Amino acid sequence: MKFTQWILGLAAVLICISMAHANSKLILNISGIDPLANGYHYEGWAIVDGAPVSTGKFNVNENGEFVDLAGNVIPGGEFMLSEDITTATAIVLTIEPDGDPDPAPAATHLLAGDVSNLAANLTVGHPAAIGDDYSGASGEYILATPTNGSDTNENSGIWFLTLTTTVTMDFTGLDPLLNGYHYEGWAIVDGAPISTGRFNVNENGELVDLDGNIIENGEFIVGQDVSGATAIVLTIEPVDDPDPAPAATHLLAGDVANLSASLTTAHPAAIGDDFLGATGNYILATPTNGDTTNENSGIWFLDLSSGSPATGLSLPALPDGWQYEGWAVINGQPVTSGRFLAVDAVDFSAPFSGPMPGPPFPGEDYLENAPGGLTFPTDLSGGVAVISIEPEPDDSPAPFTLKPLVGMIPGDAADHFTYAMDNNAAVFTTGTVTLNFNGTNAGLGLATLPDGWEYEGWVVIDGQPVTTGRFLEINAVDFAAPFSGPMPGPPYPGEDFLENAPDGLTFPTDLAGGVAVISIEPEPDDSPAPFTLKPVVGMIPAEAVDHVTYAAGNNAAVFPSGSAIIEAATGIEDFDNSALPAEFKLFDNFPNPFNPSTNIRFQIPRAGFVTLAVYNVAGEKVASLVNETLQAGSYQFNFDAANLSTGVYLYRFEVAGFSQVKKMILIK
Repeated sequence: MKFTQWILGLAAVLICISMAHANSKLILNISGIDPLANGYHYEGWAIVDGAPVSTGKFNVNENGEFVDLAGNVIPGGEFMLSEDITTATAIVLTIEPDGDPDPAPAATHLLAGDVSNLAANLTVGHPAAIGDDYSGASGEYILATPTNGSDTNENSGIWFLTLTTTVTMDFTGLDPLLNGYHYEGWAIVDGAPISTGRFNVNENGELVDLDGNIIENGEFIVGQDVSGATAIVLTIEPVDDPDPAPAATHLLAGDVANLSASLTTAHPAAIGDDFLGATGNYILATPTNGDTTNENSGIWFLDLSSGSPATGLSLPALPDGWQYEGWAVINGQPVTSGRFLAVDAVDFSAPFSGPMPGPPFPGEDYLENAPGGLTFPTDLSGGVAVISIEPEPDDSPAPFTLKPLVGMIPGDAADHFTYAMDNNAAVFTTGTVTLNFNGTNAGLGLATLPDGWEYEGWVVIDGQPVTTGRFLEINAVDFAAPFSGPMPGPPYPGEDFLENAPDGLTFPTDLAGGVAVISIEPEPDDSPAPFTLKPVVGMIPAEAVDHVTYAAGNNAAVFPSGSAIIEAATGIEDFDNSALPAEFKLFDNFPNPFNPSTNIRFQIPRAGFVTLAVYNVAGEKVASLVNETLQAGSYQFNFDAANLSTGVYLYRFEVAGFSQVKKMILIK
């Protein structure tokens, strides 16, 4: 190498170093952090030999760009340091107060991450930060105003607690429902129905959830106090059940006394009759074929004992949601004779009858269109005559559980002879329900916070966030009650919005349609608004009612996170850079194959914005190694794949319109 070339190369290196005025560089890339107000700011820290070294103070502008404390954008999130932090074991991001007189980190550690191969992933879950990722955080709340001492304006308060009642159900004679239909229990409280849970029944008669899992002991946890229920109702609900109100098919019901109810069909809120007085008669005949052949192939629910056709069935009128249906069990197979509501009129269909009209009573001639496995005409002798009560709409074409009338057709049955049916109501479905109010419990599932942080509840009212108070304990009152009434509230975080309304609002107010929020706030805080960290957020239903437990959703997926990369200030490592390159070039990584790290080199003949990223074979980016403006020169970066699986990866180099992709193989 010529001496002059060496001198020029050395001069270029010295110029780079003198421009940087640094021994190392920290590159931060953080998403999800908001601007801090009132002089508060962020500060990065490298932990070197156990001691914190400041990597720079900054804030974030409205565009999410890093800015210095004068508001100037920090290009590429690059912080030039006069100290060597290449031996750092961790990177920590803190929130610092206005003026920041203390050279040590504040207690409000927001993000942190361990350094490996000069890089760190920063999260709130690191032990040096808040210490939890909040993916398991949960929240429930009720609307109520206990601090006004009355039941007025109950939707003007929110308390982060749960009200639960255990509802235990036991039934006899309940059959499985098919095709997505299911049962649902309802507690009638203050005249309004509150669902106690949806379920079905398996082949063993056990209560199961809609996924088929057994409901142990028939116990349902209801997220509110329904111990004041006056009645319990059991309905049949359709597939997907789009309506939150009870369906018309009320099967069983019972009045509550001493937190218990016996459910029957006879209750006025169910079908309204016990059917013990139901009676039925029928004849065998085939009037719809117009002749006297095959007379035992038809059944008609009428009485010929007087010599003239008369009503053969005595059944109570049915409420909405129910219809009667006749059946003949032929060779063990039930075949409908038609649905009806009136016992003295033809039924709603005649799929098997002949062309002639039948008598004005429910019944059917089995002459044509025989179902699979049967042949019509047939002899019904030795079969079974049945009257069932069917839900409408129905879950299946088979007979439903409720069969008030059943009669064996004699083996020697004669046509046009009146036969009586037996009353079967003694084996009707019944049930018992017991209620057990479990009291109030904490509605929040939140991790314990380290020093420098507090929780705060919020309700967004007409777009304006209003605090419910700060707290550290989920089962104790919070630290303030600026809007509540004179009475004490329950021992949980919450607030009644009754007085001292902020500008633009009027208290009392209806919180329905607002938003319930739990935030994690720095202490001291930069502003009275909610901070970036909101682990629990829930829309308050527009139709929300008081003293009902509502769930809020987990919001931790959008928590701030980031990465930190440590570099020597020049970015030049371990190979000759004495002469400026003549062309853009991406070199083969070395070693290749590798485990777990490899070096990637490239050169650029002039300054430009460089990106170097690693992708898997599905085209998903797995690492960003360079995303900054670099001066002309040769560069080397280490790629650590310790957290990746064995396989083929691609690394892509782009600068000034030049792009190149190469392949590398990770083998573990």
